[in-house]
Amino acid sequence: MLVYIGIDDTDSPKGMCTTYVAARALRAAEGEGARAADHPWLVRLNPNCPYKTRGNAAVCLPLEVERSGFDRVWEAVLGVVRELAELENGADPGVAAFPEENRGHLERFYFRAVREMVEVEEALELAERYALAFWRHGEGRGIVGAVAAAGASVGTLTTYELLAYRRREMWGRERWVDPESVVRMDALFGDRTFDNFDYENGEVRLTPHTPCPVLLGIRGTSPEVLPEALSVLRLGEPYEFYQVFRTNQATDVHYQRLSVKDLRPLVSAIVTGRVVGRPRIGPGGHVFFELDDGTGSVTVAVYEPTGRIREIAFRLVEGDLVEVYGAVKAKPQGLTLNLEKLRVIELRQVYAARAPACPVCGKTMESAGRGQGYRCGRCGHRDPRAQKVLVAVDRGIRPGLYEVAVSARRHLVRPLRLEAALRASAGT
Repeated sequence: MLVYIGIDDTDSPKGMCTTYVAARALRAAEGEGARAADHPWLVRLNPNCPYKTRGNAAVCLPLEVERSGFDRVWEAVLGVVRELAELENGADPGVAAFPEENRGHLERFYFRAVREMVEVEEALELAERYALAFWRHGEGRGIVGAVAAAGASVGTLTTYELLAYRRREMWGRERWVDPESVVRMDALFGDRTFDNFDYENGEVRLTPHTPCPVLLGIRGTSPEVLPEALSVLRLGEPYEFYQVFRTNQATDVHYQRLSVKDLRPLVSAIVTGRVVGRPRIGPGGHVFFELDDGTGSVTVAVYEPTGRIREIAFRLVEGDLVEVYGAVKAKPQGLTLNLEKLRVIELRQVYAARAPACPVCGKTMESAGRGQGYRCGRCGHRDPRAQKVLVAVDRGIRPGLYEVAVSARRHLVRPLRLEAALRASAGT
């Protein structure tokens, strides 16, 4: 039978990684006769969740299991979770196994767990009703991710990530990957991998900065190419093993199209509206502007780490029609949308008053004095009735879609390069 085992919340700020636990659990399950029915699923949930350790990821193991052997497989998986989870550092893991025929009851919960906040009680109710077995520790918040990962919509799992894991003696030590080898890998496989290197800031983006077992991660659109890409890298240490995951990363699945009046904290929204007033620069170089969609207004925040998109945001003027993508946060001054992508739809034409051109020689004329018109410094022509003329200003921006720097991009946000590839494949 097909069984989907969800695992979540095995890590803490001090160490471990749920993907590592799941990869080890997969090997333990295979040792008991199970067979992987697909790559393990790395499922990112609501990126705004206040309970997350880092990237709010849960994992699902799709397995083919003999009915008579399920109990052994379940105990093998549970044994790995109990052994490796950071129980002493506050991890509250949850594990839940569902048969294929019950997964349809979980899909709505999956989408809600990606897009909003859900309660432990709701996950428990689903586990009690539809799971073959489930287990949770402590407060058991991990059962939320376990149920959501097991119920993930396959249609949203369209990208892949290869995660290479460190030998245990290297956990907590500084990582090193040769930047030049990352750029070379990008040149060779950049059509099927993404977000390897932040060219805007000159940073390698493959390695985490936490004491977890992960050495590096390579994201891509093809599972076959990822081991090839890994072989190009020059590493400061040998890895213990790697695992390729199927993921919902870089899919924009977390966004909801909402009006301002329907915004609420801890959701990720797409809002279309017009700019009100002029953008302003705050302390630290952050840019802020107001957006109104006719149902209300919201502050849009474009933080300094997001890179050049701040320049685009700062060039907006009142009346511009834009579409903003981002995370909604509650601030003392009201709701704020932290910008992740910006679509400029329509730019208002801006005019500036300029001195007129000389009708004789074409040179820009100079003021002849207050109320005395203009004169030409080249040919001497004078016109006491000449006045300033309005000239269209080049705004320095164009309609189009803009994104934050790679180093500021969250896991679920689709890079523009993938956006273009999807449009091309759809023939649009």
